[in-house]
Amino acid sequence: MQSYSEKVKFRQLVATADLLPGDVILEEQPLLVAPHWECEQMKCSHCMLDSFVMCKKCEFFPLCIDCTTHNAYDCDFFCNTGAGAKISKNLLVENYAIYGVLKLLLLMENPTSGEQCAALSATPGAAIVDSDAWQEREVHIVNPLLQSGIAQAFKQVKVTHELLHTLCWRIDANAFEVAASDGNTLKGVYVCCAQLPHNCVPNTVVTIDEEFHLKLYASVRIRAGDIIYNSYTNPLMGTSQRQHELRLTKGIECTCARCSDPLELGTHMSSLKCQQCATGFVVCTGPIRDGKRSGEWKCTSCGATMDTAMVKELLVDVGEALLETNSELLAYESLLDKYGGRFHQNHFVLVEIKQNIAAILRAILMNPMCVPGQDLLERKLQLCEELMPLVRTVLPGISKLYGIALYEYLLSYMELAELMYEDKEAGNAALIFQEKLENARDIAAKAKEMLRFEPSNSPEGHLVSRIAMEQKRIEENLGQLNSKRNGV
Repeated sequence: MQSYSEKVKFRQLVATADLLPGDVILEEQPLLVAPHWECEQMKCSHCMLDSFVMCKKCEFFPLCIDCTTHNAYDCDFFCNTGAGAKISKNLLVENYAIYGVLKLLLLMENPTSGEQCAALSATPGAAIVDSDAWQEREVHIVNPLLQSGIAQAFKQVKVTHELLHTLCWRIDANAFEVAASDGNTLKGVYVCCAQLPHNCVPNTVVTIDEEFHLKLYASVRIRAGDIIYNSYTNPLMGTSQRQHELRLTKGIECTCARCSDPLELGTHMSSLKCQQCATGFVVCTGPIRDGKRSGEWKCTSCGATMDTAMVKELLVDVGEALLETNSELLAYESLLDKYGGRFHQNHFVLVEIKQNIAAILRAILMNPMCVPGQDLLERKLQLCEELMPLVRTVLPGISKLYGIALYEYLLSYMELAELMYEDKEAGNAALIFQEKLENARDIAAKAKEMLRFEPSNSPEGHLVSRIAMEQKRIEENLGQLNSKRNGV
């Protein structure tokens, strides 16, 4: 890896040969795995499962009933003869939010890992200082550590107020969400993968197994000389929202093709419907400055303009309305009707509403006490059909999000196909059912293809097993149809 640029604070990884979708680019073990800041349930310092006992040697770090040891350097540090012997044994128990920063301090102090820590060079920007998150870290992490006297225990690291805040930032800026074997989510800090430059339309996909082993795959064909990108933001947000998140979490501004295009690669995820003509969409045509697109909002068809303040007010109104839905299906549907005439159907606020509706429908349809009705199944399919092309555009190639969407579509597609066949209202019901089954076979194969690199014990890996069950169901139905046709 070579130096990229100071502005984006990333390093550049360039393909030296053509890469095909699915080719492994990078494998990495985490420098650090830690609970989320707000986690109150202590985790085993060895396997990160729930802990209810302490290490018998150092009496400082938690362990689970199956683990008897943890990192030797950390353990020795807090033993009676270690550098941290005078630190209260209850420091971590009473202030569990400090776990991640404390572990990083120990890694920095340890001669065998200090060099790796130096690669975590991110520093918080002005937007972070004095933010709500900053204040939370001040109260629950920085102050407890400084007041504990632990600064005197470190010889290689000068522990200061500024450093502790910086370490909080570095952990977040270099972390990927990982899952322990019990399914609980954690933060894994990966030195190399987290340094890859960002692009809102990435050419890679990341998988992480329950041992926290990370693999970076090519998601599309990458030609020799191309820069390898990852994405560190939600692809279903609009440009201003993605930029805001990147500034807060990574301290960067993105100038990728999607961010630079007012139409967002034709997705119109930030476009409003023009109120002056029937066919136009209002977009912000100015350049991105300080993470926001500046300039006037103008219709692509008739040229009518819209005041920026009105756009902001409209977005605030929708945001407040979303908070008042109480996660009720009819409330979300009402919002969709109300604002459908103001935004492009792909606008990120409508996408969020549609995702919420789809999630509620999924819960209803998966309820064993529920007999799926045609109207609910058709509604879920409609939502999937509106969202899937959008996902395909912003996440081309191998995509776990697209694979999940295909799986959700497949379930309702099969349920509806079987329901309609059971009714047998049409004279050619068997032929129609066969066509739908053959189409479902293709959908299942595509979903499986999207998720084929996911670890078998991951949530997405479990979906692969469920897709295989659906494939078996499809083939059994096709076999029964053929038997009936042949009079068997």
